[in-house]
Amino acid sequence: MRTLVPLIAIALLVAGCGVTIGEASVATSVPTPPAAGSSDAERGHEIFTHGKNDAPPCSTCHRIASGGYGFSLGPNLVGIAERAGTRVEGLAAQDYIRQSILNPHAFVVPGYRDIMYPDFGKHLTDQDVNDLIAFLLTL
Repeated sequence: MRTLVPLIAIALLVAGCGVTIGEASVATSVPTPPAAGSSDAERGHEIFTHGKNDAPPCSTCHRIASGGYGFSLGPNLVGIAERAGTRVEGLAAQDYIRQSILNPHAFVVPGYRDIMYPDFGKHLTDQDVNDLIAFLLTL
Protein backbone atom coordinates (compact mmCIF):
# COMPACT_ATOMS: atom_id res chain seq x y z
CA MET A 1 0.00 0.00 0.00
CA ARG A 2 2.87 2.37 0.83
CA THR A 3 4.30 2.00 -2.70
CA LEU A 4 0.92 1.95 -4.42
CA VAL A 5 -0.09 5.47 -3.33
CA PRO A 6 3.02 7.19 -4.75
CA LEU A 7 2.68 5.20 -7.98
CA ILE A 8 -0.94 6.30 -8.37
CA ALA A 9 0.06 9.92 -7.68
CA ILE A 10 2.80 9.75 -10.31
CA ALA A 11 0.43 8.14 -12.83
CA LEU A 12 -2.14 10.90 -12.29
CA LEU A 13 0.53 13.59 -12.62
CA VAL A 14 1.89 12.07 -15.83
CA ALA A 15 -1.61 11.67 -17.28
CA GLY A 16 -2.42 15.30 -16.50
CA CYS A 17 0.71 16.51 -18.29
CA GLY A 18 -0.10 14.75 -21.53
CA VAL A 19 2.93 12.46 -21.29
CA THR A 20 2.61 8.80 -22.14
CA ILE A 21 4.96 6.06 -21.06
CA GLY A 22 6.58 4.13 -23.90
CA GLU A 23 5.39 6.51 -26.63
CA ALA A 24 6.33 9.95 -27.89
CA SER A 25 5.10 12.70 -25.61
CA VAL A 26 2.57 15.21 -26.86
CA ALA A 27 2.29 18.63 -25.25
CA THR A 28 -1.22 19.37 -24.05
CA SER A 29 -0.72 22.93 -22.87
CA VAL A 30 -2.87 24.18 -25.76
CA PRO A 31 -6.37 24.98 -24.48
CA THR A 32 -9.33 23.03 -25.88
CA PRO A 33 -11.16 24.84 -28.69
CA PRO A 34 -14.45 26.50 -27.83
CA ALA A 35 -17.84 24.97 -28.55
CA ALA A 36 -19.22 25.65 -32.02
CA GLY A 37 -21.01 28.95 -32.32
CA SER A 38 -19.03 30.75 -29.61
CA SER A 39 -16.51 32.32 -31.99
CA ASP A 40 -16.81 35.27 -34.35
CA ALA A 41 -15.00 34.78 -37.67
CA GLU A 42 -15.60 38.41 -38.72
CA ARG A 43 -13.92 39.63 -35.55
CA GLY A 44 -11.13 37.12 -36.22
CA HIS A 45 -10.64 38.63 -39.68
CA GLU A 46 -10.30 42.05 -38.06
CA ILE A 47 -7.62 40.71 -35.69
CA PHE A 48 -5.85 38.96 -38.58
CA THR A 49 -5.81 42.17 -40.63
CA HIS A 50 -5.15 44.79 -37.96
CA GLY A 51 -3.74 43.02 -34.89
CA LYS A 52 -4.86 43.81 -31.37
CA ASN A 53 -3.41 45.13 -28.10
CA ASP A 54 -0.02 45.88 -29.67
CA ALA A 55 0.24 42.42 -31.25
CA PRO A 56 1.20 42.63 -34.92
CA PRO A 57 -1.42 41.68 -37.50
CA CYS A 58 -1.05 38.19 -38.94
CA SER A 59 -1.34 39.74 -42.40
CA THR A 60 2.12 41.25 -41.89
CA CYS A 61 3.65 37.83 -42.65
CA HIS A 62 0.83 35.61 -43.96
CA ARG A 63 -1.07 35.87 -47.22
CA ILE A 64 -4.65 34.78 -47.64
CA ALA A 65 -4.79 34.91 -51.42
CA SER A 66 -5.29 32.08 -53.87
CA GLY A 67 -2.48 31.31 -56.27
CA GLY A 68 1.19 30.91 -55.64
CA TYR A 69 2.16 34.46 -56.52
CA GLY A 70 3.69 36.95 -54.16
CA PHE A 71 6.16 36.78 -51.31
CA SER A 72 5.32 36.18 -47.68
CA LEU A 73 7.45 35.39 -44.65
CA GLY A 74 4.97 32.79 -43.44
CA PRO A 75 2.86 30.22 -45.27
CA ASN A 76 -0.12 31.30 -47.34
CA LEU A 77 -3.09 30.43 -45.14
CA VAL A 78 -5.61 29.69 -47.90
CA GLY A 79 -6.71 26.10 -47.31
CA ILE A 80 -5.33 25.93 -43.78
CA ALA A 81 -8.53 24.26 -42.60
CA GLU A 82 -7.68 21.23 -44.75
CA ARG A 83 -3.94 21.15 -44.01
CA ALA A 84 -3.91 21.99 -40.30
CA GLY A 85 -5.19 18.62 -39.10
CA THR A 86 -2.34 16.84 -40.88
CA ARG A 87 0.61 18.93 -39.67
CA VAL A 88 1.18 17.50 -36.19
CA GLU A 89 0.10 13.98 -35.31
CA GLY A 90 -2.55 14.01 -32.62
CA LEU A 91 -3.63 17.63 -33.14
CA ALA A 92 -6.93 18.44 -34.82
CA ALA A 93 -7.03 21.47 -37.12
CA GLN A 94 -8.25 23.86 -34.42
CA ASP A 95 -5.68 22.62 -31.93
CA TYR A 96 -2.85 22.94 -34.45
CA ILE A 97 -3.86 26.50 -35.32
CA ARG A 98 -4.16 27.39 -31.63
CA GLN A 99 -0.71 25.94 -30.97
CA SER A 100 0.69 27.82 -33.97
CA ILE A 101 -0.61 31.11 -32.58
CA LEU A 102 0.27 30.61 -28.91
CA ASN A 103 3.41 28.48 -29.25
CA PRO A 104 4.67 29.08 -32.80
CA HIS A 105 8.03 27.43 -32.18
CA ALA A 106 6.44 24.03 -31.43
CA PHE A 107 6.13 23.24 -35.14
CA VAL A 108 7.60 25.17 -38.05
CA VAL A 109 6.24 24.47 -41.52
CA PRO A 110 8.99 22.99 -43.69
CA GLY A 111 10.52 25.62 -45.96
CA TYR A 112 9.91 28.47 -43.51
CA ARG A 113 12.10 29.94 -40.80
CA ASP A 114 11.24 29.91 -37.10
CA ILE A 115 10.58 33.66 -36.90
CA MET A 116 6.89 33.96 -35.99
CA TYR A 117 6.07 36.51 -33.31
CA PRO A 118 6.06 34.48 -30.06
CA ASP A 119 3.96 36.68 -27.76
CA PHE A 120 0.43 36.56 -29.16
CA GLY A 121 -0.65 34.85 -25.92
CA LYS A 122 0.39 37.97 -23.99
CA HIS A 123 -1.71 40.29 -26.16
CA LEU A 124 -4.72 38.25 -27.21
CA THR A 125 -7.46 36.95 -24.95
CA ASP A 126 -8.80 33.41 -25.27
CA GLN A 127 -11.79 34.87 -27.11
CA ASP A 128 -9.49 36.75 -29.51
CA VAL A 129 -7.69 33.50 -30.31
CA ASN A 130 -11.00 31.64 -30.70
CA ASP A 131 -12.23 34.30 -33.13
CA LEU A 132 -8.95 34.24 -35.07
CA ILE A 133 -9.17 30.44 -35.38
CA ALA A 134 -12.80 30.69 -36.53
CA PHE A 135 -11.68 33.09 -39.28
CA LEU A 136 -8.74 30.93 -40.36
CA LEU A 137 -10.98 27.89 -40.63
CA THR A 138 -13.06 29.75 -43.25
CA LEU A 139 -10.08 30.12 -45.60
